[in-house]
This record gives sequence, C-alpha cells and structure tokens, in this order.
Amino acid sequence: MAATLEKESHHVLGETLTPMLTNAMGSAIEVFDTRGIPGGGPPPHKHKWEEIYVVLTGRMDVFVDGQTLHLGPGEFAHVPADTPHGYTTLDDTHFLTIVSKGNASKFFKEVATVEMNPPDIPGIFRVGEKHGITFLT
Repeated sequence: MAATLEKESHHVLGETLTPMLTNAMGSAIEVFDTRGIPGGGPPPHKHKWEEIYVVLTGRMDVFVDGQTLHLGPGEFAHVPADTPHGYTTLDDTHFLTIVSKGNASKFFKEVATVEMNPPDIPGIFRVGEKHGITFLT
C-alpha cells in the first residue's frame, strides 16, 4: 500500500508528529514522522503498546527501564509494552515513531489540544490516563 503523509500534524511537548500509518487506516502498527527540538520529548511513562524510535537525523537519549541509550542517525531503540520509558531530543532530531496497535494516534491527536506553552502537565496526564498511559513522574 502506497500512501502520502496526512496533512494533519500534532504538536506535543516540543515535537511535531505527523501520522503516516494508523490503526484507523486498517493497520496493526502505527508510524509517525516525528521531529523534535532540543529538550523535547515526554516524561517517563508506560503503556500497553510497544514502541520503536528510529533516528533519521540528529541525536536523542532514550530511557528504557532504567537504562539510557544515546542514539544518532541510523540507530534505534525498542520499548516493550508496559516498560517505563521516555526520551529527550538533544538537537533538531528527525525520527520515526513506530508503535504496535494501541491508542497512540488517538492520544497524540487529543493531547495536541492541551495547552503546550507552557505545558499543562496535569491536562497532559489526564489525556494520557484516558488513553491507557501512566506517567511516572
């Protein structure tokens, strides 16, 4: 199946996530074209779906179950389901976020409606809880 990126992007905690493939399109996996600024990324959290981050350009630190992975172009990190994780983009970082079936696309769309400047952290946590995400901070 060939497709083009959706026109809609979601702006969340210093990142822009553009859906490429979603469960709503009939796929068992979801893929997001993700761009982060220095210091962007989510606080530690966990959820029922797996994630993979594939760095295209830039650098990021990914925290997976107490271990820090320093990633650059061509490197990736796998996060098993229900595993505490988070990440920080260290510069202008372009990466793919790939997730197994879950609520990621619905979460990103809804959380993008929460105030992000400055971020309404309780609001982000409320939306996360609704979509099966537990924030650990």
